[in-house]
Amino acid sequence: MKPDFKKNYSADLFTWKDLFELINMKPLMDTKRVQVLSPTSFTWNNDPWTTNDNTWPPTLLREGLEKYLCCFIEMSRCNKKLNDFAADLEKKFNQQVDAHIFSCRNLEIDHPFGIHFDHSDNVIVQCEGTTNFKVWNEIDDHDQHQSNLEIDEEPIIDVEMNPGDAIWIPRYYPHLATSKSIRLSVSFPLIYSKSKVFQDRNWIKL
Repeated sequence: MKPDFKKNYSADLFTWKDLFELINMKPLMDTKRVQVLSPTSFTWNNDPWTTNDNTWPPTLLREGLEKYLCCFIEMSRCNKKLNDFAADLEKKFNQQVDAHIFSCRNLEIDHPFGIHFDHSDNVIVQCEGTTNFKVWNEIDDHDQHQSNLEIDEEPIIDVEMNPGDAIWIPRYYPHLATSKSIRLSVSFPLIYSKSKVFQDRNWIKL
């Protein structure tokens, strides 16, 4: 994968309406799958019908979504569009793919990772709002601390991403996302693994 940016690559991939329908499926909203990137932790007691005590209560989840950057992982099958997009990436790159949904509704917060790099390639689609994305050349030391980096050189990509735009960020390439409005995006990480067990992409219709 090479760094790249394309305008109007995938329109209507995921919307606020899709997110609102997703977050109201309470059994899916557990703390392993839903990460509220807050500097403080949340605690709660669930009602007796909740089978997983680590499930976010809707009121607290709403508070997290309004105040902090939130990430929803293991979401490549949350609707058919994301499933099909992930399937296309798996065929093209022969790597396992997931979908991570990012929501930011508070423009006063800084990105909790700052400039950072990942150990996976990523294709990121802007779904709602505007985000500035900066990408720098590959970092030499892949073992160093991967977040809140300080880089003096100019980025190789510096773009305003609007709905439908997509960016390709290879692993070890530092990048920074800055919300310019309330925004929603989906990142598709490609895992480098010896395992060739891929998700079952069959979309059930009865």
